[in-house]
Amino acid sequence: MKRLVPTAALAVVVTSLILSRLPAADAMMSARSDEQTITQLEQDWGVALVKADVAWIDGITSDDYTMTDPDGTVVTRAQGDADLKSGAMHFASFTLDEVKVHVHGDTAVVFGLETEKSTYKGEDSSGQYRFTDTFTKQDGKWIALATHVTRVVKH
Repeated sequence: MKRLVPTAALAVVVTSLILSRLPAADAMMSARSDEQTITQLEQDWGVALVKADVAWIDGITSDDYTMTDPDGTVVTRAQGDADLKSGAMHFASFTLDEVKVHVHGDTAVVFGLETEKSTYKGEDSSGQYRFTDTFTKQDGKWIALATHVTRVVKH
């Protein structure tokens, strides 16, 4: 009987440890799912830029979304929409070369590298760019709040 008590106590401790890890495992699985969702949003965003699909882009960006462009200019969602609609900003191609998503609860930060063939106001703006996107989860949907873009300069 003395041996049974320590064995039963050990079983309770092991079971408790396993059960205490389940929420952490669920959170890890959820974060992985969110990473996949955001990675797909980034891919679709590139397609939307090439198509100049302002309605789709507005669907994943907050009303107060801003982008800091490679020149350091802060561009509002309305200004970006106007440039795409008018053709001032035109993307012939847009390819994501790297995407790294970091999810922290209802916030996600995306670091990426993209290659584009583009023009802005008639001038060639093609090249490789590093970007950082910040997302928040609202009502179960990921929404982009801000983007920062930097041109990759080859030395």
